[in-house]
Amino acid sequence: MNYSDDLIGQRQQRMDAVKKLRELGINPYPAKAKKDHPNQYIHAHFSQLENKEITLTGRLMARREHGKLLFGDLVDQSGKIQICLRQDILQEDLKLSYLGWSQLSYLDVGDFLQVTGKIGKTQAGEITLFVKHLKLLTKSLRPLPNSFAEKDQRFRKRYLDFTLYSKHRALFARKAKFWQVSREFMKTHGFIELETPILELVTGGADAKPFTTHHNALDQDFYLRISSELFQKRLIGGGFEKIFVLGPNFRNEGIDDEHLQEYYQLEWYWAYADYRDNMMLVRDLFRHVAQEVYGKTKFTTRGHTFDLMADWQEIDYSQIIKQKFDIDIFQTSEEKMLETIKKQGIELVGAVNRNRIVDNLWKIIRKSIAGPAYLIKHPKFNSPLAKSIENNPQLTERFQVLIAGSELGSGYSEINDPIDQLDRFLEQQKMRDAGDDEAQMLDIDFVEMLEYGMPPTSGYGHSERIFWFLENITAREGTLFPQLKQEIEETTKKIYQGQVNFSVKQPQKEKMQTQPTVTKATGLLSREEAQKLVEKHIQNDYQCLHALMVAKSLEAYAAVYGGDADLWYITGLLHDLDYYEYPQEHPNKAASWFKEWNYPKELIQAVAAHAQDRTGVKPQSKLDFTLIACDELAGLLYAYSLMRPTGFVGMEAKSAKKKFKDKAFAAKVNRQEIQKGIDGLQIDLKEHIQKLIDVYKQMSEFINK
Repeated sequence: MNYSDDLIGQRQQRMDAVKKLRELGINPYPAKAKKDHPNQYIHAHFSQLENKEITLTGRLMARREHGKLLFGDLVDQSGKIQICLRQDILQEDLKLSYLGWSQLSYLDVGDFLQVTGKIGKTQAGEITLFVKHLKLLTKSLRPLPNSFAEKDQRFRKRYLDFTLYSKHRALFARKAKFWQVSREFMKTHGFIELETPILELVTGGADAKPFTTHHNALDQDFYLRISSELFQKRLIGGGFEKIFVLGPNFRNEGIDDEHLQEYYQLEWYWAYADYRDNMMLVRDLFRHVAQEVYGKTKFTTRGHTFDLMADWQEIDYSQIIKQKFDIDIFQTSEEKMLETIKKQGIELVGAVNRNRIVDNLWKIIRKSIAGPAYLIKHPKFNSPLAKSIENNPQLTERFQVLIAGSELGSGYSEINDPIDQLDRFLEQQKMRDAGDDEAQMLDIDFVEMLEYGMPPTSGYGHSERIFWFLENITAREGTLFPQLKQEIEETTKKIYQGQVNFSVKQPQKEKMQTQPTVTKATGLLSREEAQKLVEKHIQNDYQCLHALMVAKSLEAYAAVYGGDADLWYITGLLHDLDYYEYPQEHPNKAASWFKEWNYPKELIQAVAAHAQDRTGVKPQSKLDFTLIACDELAGLLYAYSLMRPTGFVGMEAKSAKKKFKDKAFAAKVNRQEIQKGIDGLQIDLKEHIQKLIDVYKQMSEFINK
């Protein structure tokens, strides 16, 4: 039979080999195997093993045929060993599943084998196992690639990455040791490891946006933890004195070389200690881990060189900002600080407050600090869980570890005054109410715990970013299975066509308890009813404003394309109706509501199509593409308006287009989606920007109030 050279042809050839092996009574996927030693053990103990018969296992990674000789490379976790199959030595016994010389054509690179024979050396002097018995353990149906065309494929197919590149396996072996050594250090210093919940009703312990999920049995929304802090301090309040948690945290934020949404963190709490005690413990941990895992303390990463055995410098937070920018973070106006930030080429998006402004001033400075160093004396307004310094209540007993231009750990003397903690939480709540969804939540149960009493305590936490920095790799390179958008290769779809349905299936959604009034025979509700729905489900000022801006944009385009003005307006108003309450299920939750309420198919189609990567629904109509073209662009233009003293008044499409092309500005805006909408409408980007600016100018008094 002739086979094509592509993957499908090679796969079919291997499938036929499986069939022929089964006809011979050979199971290509047996359950049991025998292994005497790892391959590397053979190399290390050759003198004791020479001429002895042993059994090895591994994956066949190369085969070289020379007449009645066949050489192969057998690879297991420990390394590679050469095997030699000679026609006069290899013994066939199909009853015992031992393949003979005539069955070797059924073997391919990628197969897992069990081989038994004597250890010796070839004429070239290479340590080799001369095979007497060969058993197939796993038949590989797909040929191994030689390399990856795209780097993302390494992360999607780690099993191939590790098969092709043993150094990447070694990287994660070091990572395992990194955490093992950290655990042993903590236990040696009297800490015990405990577990805390991952699902939380109120999440806290850091400034971060959480993931949300729904607990069906309790019929209540929960958050995935962003930190284990507040539960660990509850344990301290309950009588534990030295505890730590090592496990995953989740933060629903952006992806870059130093951040992922899911990562592992070591966090501990120490009763009757303050932040100074913890600073010394942290320094000793870093040095110990570096020595045990790498055998050194000097590293180069991110363009910085540092030595963990050097003295750890202490840097005063407010003083270094004063020295660098002549700014008093407590007295200087926010307007002046914003001017300084803009001169550095940084544009702030979303909620802008003193906390965010000052934090960004500091981030400009930290880039030049190689470390190791401690950042100390943080302002109270950006340290809601740290105890104030007694003789200066504006500052806190907090420290951060500075290495290679980044903050790699944070510790405090923890607040145990319930009144002080409540005041801090209330300040954070004001920030949340003003649109800062990374500000910390008010956890009244935690305040109640403090009222029963918690001893003086210091806490500290750092994530696996430290490992990434010591290795000088990116976050994705240092994570076994980083989050990526789902992708199924076309070849795979072709192979399983007719067997597997690759369309996106959504789970059955629960029914809403209330249904808004439908005021038109077409199933379209009124603008007033739509606005009430927005106010009910989107309790966030910016998101409500965004919904209105998109609605007005679609209404303007309805006039261009002859669409139903009410339909287009209401589609824009409701397109993110479920996002505030169900961010992970958006927009499928809203689509299910709309179907239940018998809303127009055009509206449901457009809402689903504006998030095709989640729904699998492709845009088709002018309404679909207009929503896609306007949605993300509305956010970008709003962010740009916040930079300008006059907002949208006087804004020019030319300058806004430059912001569109500057990917560092409003980095979370999906420019590819905007372009997809523009391409679908076959309109000019600059003209599209100008049209939206004209719409928003009419709304300026409302937008900029």
